Amino acid sequence: MPLKLDHDIAINEKAREYIKSFKYTLCTVDQIKNLSYENKIISVGDVTTENLKNAGVNIELQVVDLVTKRDQKKFEHISGSVSVLNPPGTISMELIDKIRDFIASGVTGRIEVKGEEDLAVIPIIFYADKNTVIVYGIPDTGMAYIKINDEIKEKINNMIMEMYKNER
Repeated sequence: MPLKLDHDIAINEKAREYIKSFKYTLCTVDQIKNLSYENKIISVGDVTTENLKNAGVNIELQVVDLVTKRDQKKFEHISGSVSVLNPPGTISMELIDKIRDFIASGVTGRIEVKGEEDLAVIPIIFYADKNTVIVYGIPDTGMAYIKINDEIKEKINNMIMEMYKNER
């Protein structure tokens, strides 16, 4: 197992299929609100984040890219947000570092991604502890969540090890 994520990760088709196989649970905002009483909530995606904030859910970390597929709506920059570059199909070291730093510090924050934010779920799972719920949008389907547990952490570690091995 890699001790840390130490370089950009390019996501190939095999990795995308692996990610799609993760067990997630479709949910409502009210369900996430209930989960937030005993778990840290991390949101990925603008619409998901906006819906959770509007419902009064306390979000530990928000990862957004300020655009959405739906109606091509643009979202506004929020002062105090950290901005990172993350090209499509990649998990940049810059994004990995910021996610790790926010999770390790326990400080509530927002990362605004220039590029693609969807793959942020991978380093979030890698670094988050077991009392964390990651909430994100499933295009054309709705909102879903993954509750961090040993099984999902092991899947992510195996996927990363496989990707690192294939780079050599």
